[in-house]
Amino acid sequence: MATLSKDKQEKIDEIRFGADEYFMNERSKYYELKEKAWSLYPEPKNEWNEAYSLAKDFFSSYLFENKNNKAKEWLDKMIENNNNLHLFDFDIDFEIGKYFFETKNYTKTLEKWKFVVKETGYRYFEDEDPKYKDFYLNPEKYIKE
Repeated sequence: MATLSKDKQEKIDEIRFGADEYFMNERSKYYELKEKAWSLYPEPKNEWNEAYSLAKDFFSSYLFENKNNKAKEWLDKMIENNNNLHLFDFDIDFEIGKYFFETKNYTKTLEKWKFVVKETGYRYFEDEDPKYKDFYLNPEKYIKE
């Protein structure tokens, strides 16, 4: 597992979290700062523990904006990071389920989330949009056979 020096990671975090104040009103500035933070990780980026969380910021933001192609690009970076480091196996499965949900692939969503819930309970639904847990508990509202 690779971790950056404390000073380098603090610099990245300052930029990364500073970007959040721009999300609602200045999206271009938000993404510009997130990209700047991303650029500070040395290559290959999939070797850095913290890069997963920054990639997740991008994924979540693009998913929120319904920019599913961009969300998929960042989900792939998260998967690549996790495949290399295996730090977030259940989290990545949950996030893949969110992507499937937002792209209306409800059968695959349910498949992913049943696995996650079996292994971890409902904790991944905490602090998430309530629609995800509603879907999990009531998939028949979404899946029409």
